Amino acid sequence: MTLKLAIWQGAGVPGDRQATLREAARVLSEAAGAGAGLVVFPEGYLTGYHIPGLTAEDLADVEEALAAVGGMAAEYALSVVMGGHVLSAEGLRNGAVVFSDTGKELGRYYKRLLFGAWEKATFVPGGHPTRFDIGGLRIGVLICYDVEFPELVRAEAQAGADLVVVPTALMAPHDRIARQMVPVRAMENQIFIGYANRTGSEHELDFVGQSSISGPNGEPLASADTAPTLLLADLDPDLLRHERAESSYLDDLGRFEKG
Repeated sequence: MTLKLAIWQGAGVPGDRQATLREAARVLSEAAGAGAGLVVFPEGYLTGYHIPGLTAEDLADVEEALAAVGGMAAEYALSVVMGGHVLSAEGLRNGAVVFSDTGKELGRYYKRLLFGAWEKATFVPGGHPTRFDIGGLRIGVLICYDVEFPELVRAEAQAGADLVVVPTALMAPHDRIARQMVPVRAMENQIFIGYANRTGSEHELDFVGQSSISGPNGEPLASADTAPTLLLADLDPDLLRHERAESSYLDDLGRFEKG
């Protein structure tokens, strides 16, 4: 069974949650019309990413907004991964919330590797993975800086993930991450990676776009430049089987570690 993955490269409407929800609905309508089964939005899409002085009060309406996203998922019969900052019992989190195509919340992933002084001062890091199944594929979630650590991606592959989706807010001058590192993460683990970056600017940050859907050989199945766009690609499990047939990195690593 083939899953059509959609990656939205764009930004919400700063300071206007309802306008951001309307834009999300437009994207989901377009993705549904294209036959997508899963749509991934960038890091912080629902709330904005870089918000100096962010407090719990700034996120008071986020749960209501997330409920609306769940309603859209059901309306368009699409699974959704939505990036946004949320509240937890432990404090503020940089999260990605997963919805099924019936609108049911399947889980929340909290970014584990926080980037830079602002994130470290603002958020409580996550401590566990989040995985779910859609269209016959096992899917793991990471957020932005997480994917720069090979250990986290390898852990997803070892846990059986066929696809890792990565809501992202990659800013200049770090475009080499999108160009060089992300395809290698797919290739070295023989998995699909859906990398959903933002566009435009926010405060002093300029986001570089360059979202991509990488195949298990590291080659792009779909890629973007810097403009807002909807990326689409068919993720065929046969590509995984073909890439792993001659030599499986995970199988060979397992044999090596056993001595």
